[in-house]
Amino acid sequence: MTPFESLPRAIVFDVDGTLYRQGPLRRTMAIRLARAHWHRPLAGWRTARALAAYRGAQEALRHSGEAGGAHRQLDVAAERCGLPREMLAECVGRWMEREPLARLADCARPGLVGFVEAARTAGIRLGVFSDYPAHDKLEALGIREHIAVVVCAQDPDVGVFKPNPLGINIALTRLETDPGDALYVGDRHAVDAVAAAAAGVACVLVGGEAPGGASPRTRHAADFDQLATALFGNITDNP
Repeated sequence: MTPFESLPRAIVFDVDGTLYRQGPLRRTMAIRLARAHWHRPLAGWRTARALAAYRGAQEALRHSGEAGGAHRQLDVAAERCGLPREMLAECVGRWMEREPLARLADCARPGLVGFVEAARTAGIRLGVFSDYPAHDKLEALGIREHIAVVVCAQDPDVGVFKPNPLGINIALTRLETDPGDALYVGDRHAVDAVAAAAAGVACVLVGGEAPGGASPRTRHAADFDQLATALFGNITDNP
């Protein structure tokens, strides 16, 4: 990865798939869900279907760009899977918000905590914009104390999913940083990199393979150790 010429004043992170690896976590949660419903397989199937409907509703609302769409995710998912909204909300709350917390740290991307600590030591302000609520996840990952601003799509003043740049813009406003002085770190080109470009922010995609056809302002890092080297390892402090 090409070293950066200067440090950003602020970094805004995506959470899911960026700060931790979703694949291992989802496999772990699938096993836990199956074990919890081994004596009621039909209920387990309904739970899995409800969670898939919830994720699918987000992607549908993301692509529609509907204003206020993030506030409608539960309603759309409930219609798709045929469950009452309250029942779906409890299912999502348990299996997508509470149950995974104890396992998040084990799925953290390599170098995450060290990178966050190095950024704070360098005087970089840190924020988060996530399509899902993030406070508890940041606590579970052990980095909440370093994050000055946390914004999610469900916040009343946001209401839209990426690639709409509104959440990034709000995070940068609260961080008192211009887009040209900031960096957005995500994991999905069609979502995070596109949102960052719309916000006028340079972007790094972490994990997986470097995307083809990325814009000049989008870079790729295998993990946070590599990103730390690019940001901090080749910069000489001014006297």
